[in-house]
Amino acid sequence: MADRILLAHGSGGKATLDLLREVFYPEFGLTAAEAGDAAVLRAAAGRLAITTDSFVITPLFFPGGDIGKLAFCGTVNDLAAVGAEPVAITAAFIIEEGLEVEVLKKIAKSLGEMARATGIPVVAGDTKVVEKGKADGLFITTTGLGIVPEDIDYNPARIKPGDVLLVSGTIGDHGWCIMALREGIDVGTPVTSDCRPLHRLVGRLAPLRGAVRTVRDATRGGLGAVLNEWALQSGATMIIREAKIPVREEVRGGCRLLGLDPLYLANEGKMVVAVAPEKAEEALTLLREDPDGKDAAIIGEVAAGPARVVMVTEWGTERIVPLPRGEIVPRIC
Repeated sequence: MADRILLAHGSGGKATLDLLREVFYPEFGLTAAEAGDAAVLRAAAGRLAITTDSFVITPLFFPGGDIGKLAFCGTVNDLAAVGAEPVAITAAFIIEEGLEVEVLKKIAKSLGEMARATGIPVVAGDTKVVEKGKADGLFITTTGLGIVPEDIDYNPARIKPGDVLLVSGTIGDHGWCIMALREGIDVGTPVTSDCRPLHRLVGRLAPLRGAVRTVRDATRGGLGAVLNEWALQSGATMIIREAKIPVREEVRGGCRLLGLDPLYLANEGKMVVAVAPEKAEEALTLLREDPDGKDAAIIGEVAAGPARVVMVTEWGTERIVPLPRGEIVPRIC
């Protein structure tokens, strides 16, 4: 097999079969004998959850992960945010002509390792090869399937005034990691992406049932975008307190340097939760008991009023947190 991707690898002939056999099948636990037009899964009790996402990050590798790990975790976390237990994912690869095969193998291995570590298999996929200069190396599109228990409903329309807002850890880590890597910025201790699957963390909240109003992973647009969407969906005011929001000093310092707001930086391993006030402390304890939620914090509450997000600053003043505008960091996920 060639050491770089050729257009022939997307032709559907022997080169394509070689690509599947040497790169994807070994990492995803598949064989040529199992190859067909669709995967057949055994149905389970509950409601089906399905999500689709595309990943176009530059660079393909970064501290804490790569596009393969990112694609897996992003898909699993979208399922977790609706209370689903992930069952399986599919992955389609749009590969640019000229990409080194060893690079593709590393990415496939990373995705496969996440599948094996979590027990969530990659059951189907596809490959396409496009001409050099048309894909920036590699794009991945995934679909995830999960099962939602009948007594779980994390619809943001259930948010009520008085509810408490939590975040599962420090915000902005992924966004700052990518920005610093691209621009060669050094603010002291390097920041690693928080890319990780969070279905087990969210699963810890299941015993609270109806007290958990909604959950969301704060990816593009960060915490600021999530809270603005919740405000619009619930018709209520989200009030957050700057002093309570966990932000690494390296991220905070970097944002001050470049005039960025960590509220809008992407996260790939943090959940935002709205919970009934009487269960807020219990929810916080449950999150902190998990290694992925050890920095969880209560950051604010929901109030009656217009659909908006209000930040109470460290100085006791208030400012509106609008929906993010423009492109903060291109090609972030």
